Amino acid sequence: MEKINIKDYEKLKKLEIYIENLTKWNKVINLTSKNFEAIKHIQDSLMFFEVIKNPSGNLIDIGSGNGFPAIIIAILSNKLNVTMVEQNIKKSAFLRDTIYKLQIDAKVLNTNILEVPTETKFSFVTLRGLKCNCKMQTKIQSLLPTNKGKLVIWTYPAPHLKYFKLLHSFSKNNKHIHVYIKEQAEQQPI
Repeated sequence: MEKINIKDYEKLKKLEIYIENLTKWNKVINLTSKNFEAIKHIQDSLMFFEVIKNPSGNLIDIGSGNGFPAIIIAILSNKLNVTMVEQNIKKSAFLRDTIYKLQIDAKVLNTNILEVPTETKFSFVTLRGLKCNCKMQTKIQSLLPTNKGKLVIWTYPAPHLKYFKLLHSFSKNNKHIHVYIKEQAEQQPI
């Protein structure tokens, strides 16, 4: 973990426990590729904090699978309530086991994003490794408050989204992250 600039010992320890648990579960269910490098995925996840300063509120991560970026965000942020959406039951079990072992403020919804109730509004929606089609965009719109909230996507190039406008893009180590707001939303600070 020496390549990660985190000074808090407890948070570093939780990152180590997370990677140990991911490695253990990966032997039973397919969570990562064969050439998986934990440090790179952690660094990718940390980009969230470079584009979103002092995040607070509720965050929902779509397609949480192996926990990147949601677990990393939950470990490092004291002001975010993290919800992970994962429709695969085995991956959901892994995520729940990890949350239990880390004692972090997070929960898992074992469902498809299109089935998530819209009563709760989220300050942030994160998406990594999935395409954001029109149905998903419509659902994400319903999960964000009317004039606030941000959609954060890890991908390259920045996708053109029908219902969202690009607020900010950031690249580091050949990885790319993009922050969007709803098309009708007022301009917001990053």
